[in-house]
Amino acid sequence: MDRAGNATPSCPDCGEAHPPGERCGQATVQLATEPRSETLLFGGDSLGPPPTPPPVVAPATDPLIGTQVGSFRVVRLLGRGGMGTVYLAEHPAIGSKVAVKFLHEALAENPQVVARFYDEARAVNLIGHENIVAIYDLNLLPPNRYYFVMEYLDGETLHAAVRAKRLEPSAAIDVLLQLCDALQCAHERGVVHRDLKPDNVFLVTRGGKHHFVKLVDFGIAKLRGDAVTSGGRTSAGLIVGTPEYMAPEQCDDGAIDARTDVYALGVMAYELLAGRLPFQGKTVTQLLLAHLQQPPPPLSQLVPGIDPELERTILKALAKAPADRHADMAHFAEALRPIRARLGTSGEPSPAASAAVLAPAPATPASVAAPTPASAPAPAVPPPDPVSVELRGGDTTRRLVAVEVTRGGLFLGAESDLPPLFSRVALTLSHPSLRTRLELNGEVVRHVSAAEAGRWHMVPGFAVQLVELTPERRAAITDLAEATRGAPPPAALAPAPPRTSEAQLRELEERPAATHYGFLGLPLDAEFAEIRKSARELRARLEAIRARPEALDQHARATALLARLDVAQHALSVPAERLVYDSGRGNYLGVARCMAAGVPQAVIVGRRREYLARHADRDRAAQGHLARAQVARKMKNPAAAIAAYEAALAADPLDLATLEAYVAYRRQAS
Repeated sequence: MDRAGNATPSCPDCGEAHPPGERCGQATVQLATEPRSETLLFGGDSLGPPPTPPPVVAPATDPLIGTQVGSFRVVRLLGRGGMGTVYLAEHPAIGSKVAVKFLHEALAENPQVVARFYDEARAVNLIGHENIVAIYDLNLLPPNRYYFVMEYLDGETLHAAVRAKRLEPSAAIDVLLQLCDALQCAHERGVVHRDLKPDNVFLVTRGGKHHFVKLVDFGIAKLRGDAVTSGGRTSAGLIVGTPEYMAPEQCDDGAIDARTDVYALGVMAYELLAGRLPFQGKTVTQLLLAHLQQPPPPLSQLVPGIDPELERTILKALAKAPADRHADMAHFAEALRPIRARLGTSGEPSPAASAAVLAPAPATPASVAAPTPASAPAPAVPPPDPVSVELRGGDTTRRLVAVEVTRGGLFLGAESDLPPLFSRVALTLSHPSLRTRLELNGEVVRHVSAAEAGRWHMVPGFAVQLVELTPERRAAITDLAEATRGAPPPAALAPAPPRTSEAQLRELEERPAATHYGFLGLPLDAEFAEIRKSARELRARLEAIRARPEALDQHARATALLARLDVAQHALSVPAERLVYDSGRGNYLGVARCMAAGVPQAVIVGRRREYLARHADRDRAAQGHLARAQVARKMKNPAAAIAAYEAALAADPLDLATLEAYVAYRRQAS
């Protein structure tokens, strides 16, 4: 609509409505049929009915259909937005699917719009989280079609899922916890999303989990050093966001930070539980004023019987003043987790436990965290009892203690006599929370020796991935994992006394400089969640030393270590970056983790082609080791065959066929 109320035709170039003669990308209003389904950029208060968007159907003459983009061929149009169009593309030989987002051709002449388009890819690449859509490539199709290649999501938006069927409270909290973790990671990398809404949250199936979250559309994200320095306004003076989910500071040109996303997630949480938004209005102005002035209706009025603590948690996220909200997404999640535990389990496997090619690595136990100072009050409730385990493998039976229990596996403390990798074991678990002893089967997937445990600040032992879980056993192990959260370690593994700042700095400075894994104190097959956890804890320690140095040189030393941490975290926490890093160092275990994180097979094949072009001798060496592996297998010498496989993978870590053959043979040999 123009100011006189006349309908404005849709632009044939960008598909959006703007006055005749005005260049694409400068329209003052972007609205779809539903106001919340598109990012809103507006500068005035008087808005007429939104124009009808063009249908999401590729014209018969669409020149991009059939175009080759890198290794992929564009197949069909998936959707159209204010900045670009998204197409499905497939690899002709392998069949892998990706999504390709093209910037509208008419916007390519505007340097600011092109920069914003690239900022979306840069923001996502900075974060590298499994709950955020992955971007694999960024390039230009001559003469001026800017695009990036990203993960193809075969699922539905949270908006569509809730419109079809309201989520149970436990499932809704599961979704919120995944978003909290992804956004906390984004905020730690200096990225504020600024446009959280159910349409930007995809629910996909990953490893049997039906509500696995993928957060999309960082097109208006705020990065450190961004041109957007205050409020929700761009450099052109336009407000950005979606009115139903905009924080008060976005509505009133206030400062934007992580708590802006906390508010938007609070709006989403309210909507998921109540089935309606906390603020409603017929016009954009009414919505903005409601965010600024009106308190949200209490959830208990709309949802009888709602958990009181859950209501308080959500209403705190919706506080008008940022200082009154949860300090960050970690605090929001911390408030939600005990509520989730009280509501019971959704019966789905955790994404970390089910998505990995190699089974999940044991997280650093709570026992190695810094102990509570002596002056702190004693907890009102004693910590839960540890889990006793009878382990049966072959003709032997051992009694051990589970240092950690998750929904997908266990980590058992043991100083020696570790079962062979990939061997099958039977376990009987005993714990006061169990009505009867729990019989389970598992596969040994990781060893942590005493020497490695000392370097990685873990306990020695081995990890077992659970297999053949019936729904009843899965529910029982999930309940047990919740019941034993924070269980004390065995007496032999009691935490060491706290160390001084000088001792901490010296220990970090002496960590191996050759690899980022060594600096982070992690094994070569560490999960992405494990990498983020280690980096987060290490950053907190260094920031604490910088804030209260005990000696004059400690501030500078901690600052230097933080810079080293930034490099290590970026190289290992972003799947595409880690793939390059690990392949260059022959770490096939890290490559397997990247596969599990969703890096398409076609991307790995392309990276391998580039890798072998630079290192032609590696292919010959790998083939020689593979030949020796085949001879050793025929001679029934499993030790020699495994060693030859590992040597081949060290030479050519991106050889997926060899990696699969190696894992299969190790299981067979054990």
